[in-house]
Amino acid sequence: MKEVKDITYPTEILWARAKELVNEDYVPLSLLMRQLGSPAPTITWNPQIDALPQSDLKFLLQWWNDSRGEKMAASPADVDPFKLRPILGKLAVLDVLNGGEEFKYRLYGSVIIQEPGKDLTGKLLSEIWTPMRSFFAITYRAILLRKEPLYTRHEPHHSLKMTTWDRLILPLSNGNDVERIIVALVPVHTNKSSFEHM
Repeated sequence: MKEVKDITYPTEILWARAKELVNEDYVPLSLLMRQLGSPAPTITWNPQIDALPQSDLKFLLQWWNDSRGEKMAASPADVDPFKLRPILGKLAVLDVLNGGEEFKYRLYGSVIIQEPGKDLTGKLLSEIWTPMRSFFAITYRAILLRKEPLYTRHEPHHSLKMTTWDRLILPLSNGNDVERIIVALVPVHTNKSSFEHM
């Protein structure tokens, strides 16, 4: 059995893959995932609510659409714990730092945390040990560039024996630039560990 790889890619590579993702050229990202020992992810830009596979994702997209109205995106101020209470434990909110060179977890839902000490609140994405770290950075940077909802399904390296995860990634903005990102994370298959899904 091959061991899981933890590869750190230069920022230029991450931005290049993000731009390709924006242009819906998924082959380079699939090749990168193969280097990380994972199959190609499922990627859908601007998913329709009815097409999303899980009710929690549908709830978040409906909230985002209702909150933004005619605007490009919902505002960071629209993130109301009361309104999002049904799925709050499955949400992560990230601050965008240095134009997307880094991301910081402002909130990491309690339902996602299934292991003690795995709360990522306050941590930088670059500080997280996971082969999927690069994949997350690419998708978050793509959100900054395209500024539209993104659905993904990814599967960690088989040796980790971890869950396949659905993610709905949404931009939050008060103007033209994405200031924060909100992500719903929902397991496709229940498993013991969940640290592979930031």
